[in-house]
Amino acid sequence: MARKTAEEAERTRQQILQGAKELFIRRGYNATSMEDIRMHAGVSKGSIYYHFKSKQQLLLAIFAQRTIEWIDGWRQRVKPGMTPVEKLYALADYWHDDYGDPFLKVVDEFVTSHGGEPGAFEKMLELVQMQYPVIQEIMDEGIASGEFRRDNPSDLAYIYASLMGGLGVAYYENVPPDRRREIYRKAAELFVRGISAK
Repeated sequence: MARKTAEEAERTRQQILQGAKELFIRRGYNATSMEDIRMHAGVSKGSIYYHFKSKQQLLLAIFAQRTIEWIDGWRQRVKPGMTPVEKLYALADYWHDDYGDPFLKVVDEFVTSHGGEPGAFEKMLELVQMQYPVIQEIMDEGIASGEFRRDNPSDLAYIYASLMGGLGVAYYENVPPDRRREIYRKAAELFVRGISAK
């Protein structure tokens, strides 16, 4: 019986997360209240506050879930036999495609308007940093295979993530999709040239 209750609780939690995500995307973070989310998700007031004490906590939970999905999605894109260079190009494409997710605009809104709340910015950074080991694996592999010059793989991962993350501005500048993809690919090419062992 306790197992069924835990499953029901998790279903309710996921229902709240999905409802919140839909409203945040449709209305924006600031324009959405906990009551709006409660009504949209079709749960009681007690249920929503049992799972999430605040709207901020809800947003961070959605972003955490999304980050895990991003990592899983990347793992599915990696094909057997891909070289580290091919992986960096594929990762640039993946980053490009990912920026089309409307939830990222909600995250930007939150950071610019609420990033100063205690612990909020730090938590967001922790979630973003979950991507670094994925990139560092590629750097480690490239250095070990002799494709990349010997360097600090952690630094290289940080620089690559910053480069790709920074290119997100192209979405706000309404750069056409084909041109955006070219820019991401060119950034990957310049990065690869810079760390090439040849």
